[in-house]
Amino acid sequence: MADLRERVAAKLAEMSPYLERSGGHAELVDVEDGIARLRVALTRPRTSRLVASLQFKSGIERALLDDIPELRGVEAVNLPPYTVLGWDQPDFKPVDLPNPDGA
Repeated sequence: MADLRERVAAKLAEMSPYLERSGGHAELVDVEDGIARLRVALTRPRTSRLVASLQFKSGIERALLDDIPELRGVEAVNLPPYTVLGWDQPDFKPVDLPNPDGA
């Protein structure tokens, strides 16, 4: 059986054409202690880049966890964690990610 990192990389490669058609890209950084660390990026402009990026990451996480039960979680190294965002707070105000392409 392939190690966990190889299995996550293979699943991401399999998902890549669909992710790109959805306007995104995911790159595997590392797998440590059962947590896959990814770098996610949007390839098309969105109204709220941060929210869209988090939704994109969430979809990837669901697919990976469904297919690889040994995986404990997925972390996007270039996005803040939900707890830092404070989505559960009543005064939460969404912010946009800076767009490095200027679009």
